[in-house]
Amino acid sequence: MLRSGLYLLAIFLFCFSYWIHRSFGQPDLDQIVYHLNFGVELMDTVDPAVTWRFVRWCVLAPLVLLALLFYLEARMRRVIARAPRCCHALFYRVHRWFPQLLVFGATTFWMCDVSAFKYVTADFGPDYFGANYIRPASVSVVARQPKNLVLIYVESLEQSYASPATFGRDLLAPLTALRGTSFDAYQQVPGTGWTIAAMVATQCGVPLERMTIFDGNTQGQVMNSFLKNAVCLTDLLAERGYRNVFMGGASTNFAGKDKFLTQHHYHEVYGREEWLKSGVDSGDMNGWGLYDADLFSRAKTKLRALKESGQKFNLTLLTVDTHEPEGHLSADCARRGFTGFEGVVSCTAAEVADFVRYAQENGYLEDTNIVILGDHLSRKNPLTSKLSQLRERTIFNRFISQDAPAPNRPELLHFDLLPTIMEFTGYAVPGGRMGLGYSGFNQHPLQPPKDRLPEMDKNLLNRSELYMALWSDPEDH
Repeated sequence: MLRSGLYLLAIFLFCFSYWIHRSFGQPDLDQIVYHLNFGVELMDTVDPAVTWRFVRWCVLAPLVLLALLFYLEARMRRVIARAPRCCHALFYRVHRWFPQLLVFGATTFWMCDVSAFKYVTADFGPDYFGANYIRPASVSVVARQPKNLVLIYVESLEQSYASPATFGRDLLAPLTALRGTSFDAYQQVPGTGWTIAAMVATQCGVPLERMTIFDGNTQGQVMNSFLKNAVCLTDLLAERGYRNVFMGGASTNFAGKDKFLTQHHYHEVYGREEWLKSGVDSGDMNGWGLYDADLFSRAKTKLRALKESGQKFNLTLLTVDTHEPEGHLSADCARRGFTGFEGVVSCTAAEVADFVRYAQENGYLEDTNIVILGDHLSRKNPLTSKLSQLRERTIFNRFISQDAPAPNRPELLHFDLLPTIMEFTGYAVPGGRMGLGYSGFNQHPLQPPKDRLPEMDKNLLNRSELYMALWSDPEDH
């Protein structure tokens, strides 16, 4: 029994690593640990195709390989039985310790594959977060010409898709044709590389770090609250009379997204469950939820209602069609001639651009600004081999308004979006700093240090009492 258990553990670690690489690309231990906090809840909200791949590669494959291993052992014993007696002692010595060696090898491989050493040593490095975090509540934001805000997160949308040299054409042509302001180098740093992490980073100016599984002091905090002591974009807007509305295609219960949204002053939240209750047939959805075209159709109706209400608003949208590993091509996109993953990317770009044109043609841009952001760099998908050949990969961004300001620098990080969006929406941020971010608009005397990127890569996710206090009361530590 022990031998079987050791074999199964070793095989599972290899298969689990293979499944992650095949489905999501290079594994990120912080992301893995974060999602483990939600356990079985993930199974109810994730794309069923992802669940089936997990069952196939991490449950069925290990059992088949275990049976094969025992078959090979039996064959080896029969061969050794006919061999000279001098070979017997060596075989049985290796046979006795082979399961332990296999587990050791699998564990070592897995820890190297996910950079576990860096993860463990993060508890002992310098506190980058504590030294650089500016509490948004301490910044005296000044209203200049406040506008409504439409914030669109497009799943895994890289600027790289616009490269004709790589793809033969600009896959984002409808978006790149929109008039607006962009930052040439919107880059990804640790703690921002998946959807909920990107939303937290752009709206709160902080990374999404591991909290519960290996930290007994905060056990359960993620499940009960979500950065309850952090002040985020929607908190600031709600305080100034805005109505915050979130509309996404996927389940809002996935990975704690609903906790983040409801606890940071989103007054209306719509996701897969809400669309089903409203009468959408599950057969008209993809594995995650509502197709992008259907999401934007409903977003147009909501935008019109919000404008007619007369109250300032922030409408946040989150697409899903371009999600790895294969994307989701809707029947409508297929009828329009889009094919393959390139077609998914181009069709989503067309849907976003169509929504922007709708806002322009109906005069909404007179008092409403639009921000379009890729949430993070794409992970494993059918175009990864082409993307990986690029020397530098950046995230798509576009700021659209009747009087879009010029960027004060080409570089942008997720954390910079908090002060940048506040200023883009018509509020002055003295000093241009909030959270870990530096505003990309207006001429502020403080600019990001030149060594910010390598310093973040090395120390951003180190243990920080100030960061942990954002999740729970300081006396809990």
